[in-house]
Amino acid sequence: MRRFLFFSLPLLIGFYLQAGDHWSDILARKNGKVVFYWYPNNVSVSDSKDIIDGIEHDLAFAFVKFINERYDVSLEIDWIQTSSFQEVMELVRTGSGGVFGTSSISITPERQTYLNFTPPYLADVAVLVSNSKVPIARTPEEFKEIFQGLTAVSIPNTTLLEAISDLEKSQNLKFTLQQVQNSGQIIDYIGSTENTFGYIDLPNFLVAIDDNSNIRRQFFHPIKLKGLGMIYPKDSDWEKPVNDYFKSSQFQLDKNEIIVKYLGEDVSGIIERISKSAEIGPFEEIVISNREKELQYEELLAATLRDQEKSRTNNILILVTVVAILILLLVYISNVIKSKANKVLLDQQGTIERRNAQLQALNDEKNDLIKILAHDLRSPLSTIRGMSVVLGKNDDLTEDEYKLTEYIAQSSEKMDAMITKILDVDAIESGKRNLKQESFDMLQLISSIMEDHLKEAKNKDIKLTLVSDDPVIVSADRFYTTQIIENLLSNAIKFSEKGKVVKMAAWDEGKYGRICVLDEGPGFSKEDEKKLFKKYQHLSAKPTGGETSVGLGLSIVKTYTEMMNGKVSYKTKVGEGTEFLIDLPKEGAITA
Repeated sequence: MRRFLFFSLPLLIGFYLQAGDHWSDILARKNGKVVFYWYPNNVSVSDSKDIIDGIEHDLAFAFVKFINERYDVSLEIDWIQTSSFQEVMELVRTGSGGVFGTSSISITPERQTYLNFTPPYLADVAVLVSNSKVPIARTPEEFKEIFQGLTAVSIPNTTLLEAISDLEKSQNLKFTLQQVQNSGQIIDYIGSTENTFGYIDLPNFLVAIDDNSNIRRQFFHPIKLKGLGMIYPKDSDWEKPVNDYFKSSQFQLDKNEIIVKYLGEDVSGIIERISKSAEIGPFEEIVISNREKELQYEELLAATLRDQEKSRTNNILILVTVVAILILLLVYISNVIKSKANKVLLDQQGTIERRNAQLQALNDEKNDLIKILAHDLRSPLSTIRGMSVVLGKNDDLTEDEYKLTEYIAQSSEKMDAMITKILDVDAIESGKRNLKQESFDMLQLISSIMEDHLKEAKNKDIKLTLVSDDPVIVSADRFYTTQIIENLLSNAIKFSEKGKVVKMAAWDEGKYGRICVLDEGPGFSKEDEKKLFKKYQHLSAKPTGGETSVGLGLSIVKTYTEMMNGKVSYKTKVGEGTEFLIDLPKEGAITA
């Protein structure tokens, strides 16, 4: 997210300037070198490497490896660190041959007039963050009132700074400006200084909130450009090998693996969805907000525990004092002790009530945000579905293009169903229901869900087996049934060791259709079984591949099954695995 202005840097350019070999010379000699100029962001993550710096570093090596193998040549990389972002841009602009630049560089139409860009490797999104003492704006009017006169922190000559300027003009506000050198310093400055805010790249923000509890994201005015790309000279003859790699399926595989390495599965999924959309959508907002809410809940819980520990210490001191005084004045001090004890109990009760009220307010805020974002998503989703239908009627489409339009339409319909269920969150919690009853084949549904989890199972060398053949027709809500099966299958894969087998089946069971999910995992202990279907429970078994577990899956399975007049049962043996059985009625009305 950086737009750099060029200055006269003759002495620096003379010091740094190195030429990479021309592609035609490399093809002739079968060897050569490429030069990568870069400037670090200095955000503290693993190995003290900025996540985007790390992604670009690994992607450059993947690119060279691809070229070596595709063209049977031997390339070497020279990494040259500059002293500013501006130097990276200028050195590449004036360079020749195999000279490249990597420094989280935004693709903009202006730069494309004097630089070549690789296709984007990461979504170019920045969010507005502030010090935790700055209130979260709920409305555009609140935003203007809160941000008037604050100090903006940004990097000189970048699109981050340009976004601050655009915000100041569009909202008719006035900011004080504090300039720093890189993204890491933006986060550090805002986290340590009240009344400050600034734009920061979304990947760096998602990592920073785990380490810096003094920054908060504002929900208004995110920005998104065309993407981040590597740069090389405009007159370079490297365009063909660059496009050979960055437009290949190998690039997609390399990119996904590298991004997951630095961001993790959850965050990389958010970034991937944003890269394919026109803006940050409601589902991405929900995931990001939930991650922020988890940190707030943890802070509030820690504060409550500290208060409780302090209260216990005070009670011990009071008890010692009471015992000493009782020895001297038994009758009189007895009344004093009762008065003090009652006061302590009332103070503790007041503290607990205040903490509970804060937790409830945070939960209500989260649910309101989910409903607002889900409503807002429906309009653009309807547009997407409509456009896919129009495209599908074009007779000039190839078979693959036609299948793609069908896939877009199907995905849009599935997302619309998900939105409907999201809007029912408080209805479910209050005992109301909004179920859609229909007849469908459970075996066909199971088969479709298994296909969606094949990649997940393959990554852990786990075999998925469907042992049923005959259709099993039930009368239930297809969406909730899908959620039940996906939770059970995902858990079976998550808690199974490599090389194990997960079996699924469906058959008639009298008035019910029965779903069976059988794994070879660790099974449940007696202590585990006592809290098996409760919310937010972490059992003794741990995911075998480093996956995360919130502790809601089995609670959701039980809730949804009973909502549809179904039954949940299981058989388990420690060390040998677990068999879950879900019975859904084959006919009859489900609970309204």
